[in-house]
Parts: sequence; C-alpha cells; structure tokens
Amino acid sequence: MSSIKYRPEIDGLRACAVIPVILFHMGLGWIPGGFVGVDVFFVISGFLITSIVLKDLESGCFSFRSFWSRRIRRILPVLLVVIASSLGFAWCFAFRGDIAPIGKQSLMALFSVANIYFWQTTGDYWGTTADETLLIHTWTLSVEEQFYIFLPIGIWFVFQFRKQPRDLMILVTFLSFCLFMYGVSVDPTATFYLLPTRAWELGAGAWLAAVAPAADGIDPRKYAPVGITGLGMLCAGYFLISSLSGGIAVAVVGTVLVLAFGRAGLCHSLLAHRWLVYVGKLSFSLYLWHWPVIYFSREFDLPLARLVQAGLILALSVASYHLIEETTRRRQGIIPWIGGGFVATASLSGMLMVSSGLYDTSKFEKQTWYILYYDLLFRDTTPENFDRIAGTLEIPPRVAANDAYLNGGLIIGEEDRSPQIVVLGDSHALMWSHAIRTIADQFSLKSAFYAMRGVSPFVSLPLRNDQQVRHLSPVEKYQYDEARLRYIAQWKPTIVFVGVRWSTYTNQSIGDLFEFLEDNAAHVVLIEQPPELAIGNRNALQYLCYQHVVPQPGLKKYLPAADIDAGLQGRDFIRSLARSYKNCRILPTYDLYARGTQALCLDGRNVVYADDDHLSTYGTMMAAERLEAMIAEIMKSPGKKLIQRQ
Repeated sequence: MSSIKYRPEIDGLRACAVIPVILFHMGLGWIPGGFVGVDVFFVISGFLITSIVLKDLESGCFSFRSFWSRRIRRILPVLLVVIASSLGFAWCFAFRGDIAPIGKQSLMALFSVANIYFWQTTGDYWGTTADETLLIHTWTLSVEEQFYIFLPIGIWFVFQFRKQPRDLMILVTFLSFCLFMYGVSVDPTATFYLLPTRAWELGAGAWLAAVAPAADGIDPRKYAPVGITGLGMLCAGYFLISSLSGGIAVAVVGTVLVLAFGRAGLCHSLLAHRWLVYVGKLSFSLYLWHWPVIYFSREFDLPLARLVQAGLILALSVASYHLIEETTRRRQGIIPWIGGGFVATASLSGMLMVSSGLYDTSKFEKQTWYILYYDLLFRDTTPENFDRIAGTLEIPPRVAANDAYLNGGLIIGEEDRSPQIVVLGDSHALMWSHAIRTIADQFSLKSAFYAMRGVSPFVSLPLRNDQQVRHLSPVEKYQYDEARLRYIAQWKPTIVFVGVRWSTYTNQSIGDLFEFLEDNAAHVVLIEQPPELAIGNRNALQYLCYQHVVPQPGLKKYLPAADIDAGLQGRDFIRSLARSYKNCRILPTYDLYARGTQALCLDGRNVVYADDDHLSTYGTMMAAERLEAMIAEIMKSPGKKLIQRQ
C-alpha cells in the first residue's frame, strides 16, 4: 500500500473549511456563507482520495478491501462515539417525542444514507428543520462515503482499459455541475443533499489529482501568486455567498487553485502555520462534535455562551482526536472491534427508534384537532414524524373528495344556495375552519372551505401553469387556483376569510388576490396570526408534560413566544392590506394569546396550542365571540345587499 506525501498546507486548508462552518452554525451573521466550508471539504476529499487510489493503482498494490478498510478506520470510530454519546444524552434528557427520530437519524448516518433521509424529511411540511435535527451534519459524511464507493470502482474500471482517469473526472464533474445548476432553481433541497448534484465538487478535486502528476516538474514558487488568489476566492465565498447557488463554484475553483499552487509562497506560509495545521488535524472531530454541542445547548436552553460552546467543542475534539483517531486509523486488527461497535450503536439506534414518544396526558382535557378534516389536499403527504406533532390529539381524517379542489372545495350547508362564506388559506385557514363553521352554522350560513396545508392561497394574475409548489404539480396548482377564482366569481360570497401565517408573507406581493376579491366578494376578513411558541416543531401538550406542567382548573400557563418581531411584522402587514383594499377588515386574535414575550399555552386543563404555531380547537374557539360578532355585524350591514344571492 502506497501513500502520498504529507502537505501541511492541506491541513491548514481543512482548518479554513471547518472554522467557518462552526461559526455559521453558531449563528454569527457576519459570515453568511460559512456553510461553503463543506464544499471546500468535498474538494479536498476528492483530491486526497483520488490521489491515494491512483498511486496504489499505478504501483500495482491497490485493493478494494484495503481501500475501504482504511475508510472504515478513518471515519467510523469517532462517528460511533459521537453518535453513541448523542443517543445516550438524548435518552436521558431529550423531549420524548424527539427520541425516535434521533434513533432513525442515527441509523441513517451509520448506513451512509443520511443525506437521502434528510432530503426526504427535513424542512417538509410538519417536518423538522435543520436546527431541530441532532445529526443533520452527517449528511456530508454520507455524500462522501457514497462517493468512496463509486470512485474506486470507476477508476479501476478505467484502468483496465488503460484509459486516462482524468477524462472520467471531467465528464463526471461537468455533468454533475450542469445538474447542480439546474437543480438549484428546480429542486434546491434535493440539490443540496444528494450525491449527483454534489459530485462535481468532489470531482473537481479528483480531476486535479488525475492531472497533478503532469505538473510535478513545475517550480511551485513560479505560480505561488495563483495559490494565494485561490485562497482569497474561497475566503470571499464565506462573506459573499448567502444561499445555494452557482456562486459556490468560485469557492470550489479557489480550493482547487490552493491545492494545485499552494505549495509555496504566501499561501503556503499562511496555511502551514502550526496552529492552523493542528486545527486542521482536528477538523474531522471538530465537525462531528460541533453540532451536537450547539444542538443540545439550544434544546435545553443551557446558558452556554458562544465562547463556552467553542471551548467545549474544542475539548471534545482534542480528546477524540488523540484518544480515538490517532489510535485507530492505522491499527490493522481493529476492524472487528469497529464492527462490534457498529452493531452495538445500530442496535441502540433501533431501540430508540421504536421507543414510545408519548407522555401521559390523562390529566389534561382531551382535544380534537380538525387540521386535516377541512383539508383539500388529495394525496397523502403526512411526514413520518407527524405523530410527534400530533401527540395524543384526536385528528379526524379529511372528508373532502379527491377532486374537491376542482369543484368548489368542501361545501357545508343547504344544497339550493351558493356559499355565503368562503375560507381561503393554508394550514392556518384549516386551523380556524372549525370555529368558522361552528359560528356559520349558528347563522344558518352555507360555507365553502377552500384551503390546503402547505399551499399558499395567493395568486399572480394572469394565472400561469408553470409554478412549482409543495405537494402540487404546476398543472395541479393552476387548476386549483383557476377553480377557486372561478367559483368565487360565480358565488359572489358575502364573506371571504383569509387565514395564513402572515409573518412569512411580509416581503411578498400578494395583492392580485385582494384586487380580485374587491370585485367578487362583499367583505374580506383577514384573521390575525397568533403568536408562535418557542418549543420547536413539537406537540404543545406533549411539551407541557416534558416541562412537568400539571394542569389546575382556573390557572393559565404561558410559555416563551418565538419570532416575536416576525409576528409583529405580520400584524403590521395585514393592517397595511386592510388600508389598501376597501372591503378588507381584520379579525384581531393576537391579543387573546399574547402576554408580553409569552404566549398562552394552557387554560386550566385545556391546551391552547396544537404545536408551535397552530392553535388547538379549544384555542381557536377562544376567538369565537369575536368571530360571531364580526359575522353578525357583516350580515346586518348594507354592504351584503349589494351582492345578489344565487
């Protein structure tokens, strides 16, 4: 087995990759592109691994068994310790509803498919966000490990035909980059997580490794300025790139230039500094430990300042580097021990995955949540962790026909008249629907519920059939919008209720819908968004149990509110809408639940919220008196007489 010559500046480059990632994950806004450090790691990995494979093939000592055993010794020992420690800590202290997802995340990471799993689950509707996912950072390891499977096979195959591997690298890099650029606009989530759209970064390093031998005779000092230029390019990416985009190519090219021309000059002097080199040696441990430390300090609201977090991350990384990495990466007979650790950790992950995620809620009033009952979404997109959100709430299933979104929505009331009330919106409209129906029934008013979870009610006119949205194809979205507008124009309803998470629309142009409603509805009622709870994407009742809250009749329990500024901006936004459109008015609800920087979560034995931003049925009925007063006022107002009932 051959090896490549050690280059200290590459360890320094690793340090320049891992430090921005950690700072970015700590929430430091002055380094918006810190995530680009991952892309730098991909280039380095592609270069080093390909260099090793090519050198072994050329010397005739390459074997798949040797290659993959080296990868196992390099990656798995520390990964197993980090995962096992995280599982143990979670089992002892985490919210019970989080334990099963953490167990599954661990299994996905162990079997090198975490990137595929997070692509399918993270950020989806009612799915977890990256900040709420303990092992989200292991997606990068899965990408690299998948690359390690295909890379040596591809190069070995090329060698059998005595072809130049650089041609393979050029083809893979080019095709992957084209797919990346296409995916950034079409499906950014898949583009972020999956190997086919990330292979160009690893491929860029692999290509450099394939062509590097041809440049061995070049004096590195002659091209030293190119190396420092490359370092400047990748560092600029940390401050200039703020989202997944083609701009990442600048940092990737910069990394390639550093690897190719950073052997001498100022670039080498900077990166080969002994402290930077040492941090680079720790980079793998730093990367694995940093997110669990940040995650747990946030989840448990630990008073860990960023400096304390950094110190704990560094201490754990130093210990794991010297005690684990250095003692296992070259020890040949350790594979069976690693295998045993793998089986044990996988078994522990499986145990957590099937553990009960529910607390005993028998001391609380039972709640029925109608969030799905009025939903028009005709395909099952309920994520696997929905039970974690739903908890012990009773959730009646959807009752609308599959084609209801094309045929007037879910209509409730007398058959021989057009709906007088129409409800538009997303899951927040669904949240309010049962309260609206209850009051409408008291007035014997016919209602049409025209809302889908995860689908915006707003439109751009004229309608287009090329808009990609969650859950619906572009054609389905066009059909949904066209049908809603057509039926509203036909019905000329007295009241249109619009319920959405207003804080997410403050920077969007949504006026086309309201201009349409000015001509086709007598009154438009904008329902205020309640404050959000700072509990993450969790079931509120279960979270109260996690906090050891015991309900007592007559007593109210408040929890800290989240995104207060965003919520206030949402309130200001709908007030501007009400001023802009003559038939718009606001149903105020925010004050029913807010108390300073807190939100009402429990009223006696009744839970007020279902999750962090949706009210329970009890919670929405707290606004029933205001809702009834508004409907009564509108139905008595002269304005409704302007519209003839059909």
